[in-house]
This record gives sequence, C-alpha cells and structure tokens, in this order.
Amino acid sequence: MQKKRAVALQQEWGGKPCDHPAFAREYDLGARTGNFICTQCGKTVTFREKAEIVGARPPEDTAE
Repeated sequence: MQKKRAVALQQEWGGKPCDHPAFAREYDLGARTGNFICTQCGKTVTFREKAEIVGARPPEDTAE
C-alpha cells in the first residue's frame, strides 16, 4: 500500500481504536520502506510492532 493511501485511511478512520486485522507492506514512491500498514485504519508499524500485534492475538480455533 502506498504511504499516501495510508495517510488518507488514517484521516477517514479518525483515530478510533483498531484491532489491526490485516497488514500490507508500505511503499513510498514505489519503493518498499520496510514498514507495514494496517489495511483498516492506515497506521504504520514496524516489522517488530507487527509481530507483537499478531503474536498477542488469541490463537484461532481450527478444530471442529
């Protein structure tokens, strides 16, 4: 996701709480920045922050 789009998402989201359900790689002027963007609220996070967010989620129950 382009950084410009992330800024627009942040403005649309308006600072509400977000559980960051999915992330996309961040690009600026066509080049990867190494960061990630929440596809819901537009927040930019580092690889480490993304790993912490994903790791804190409860495990999905796949047994039926």
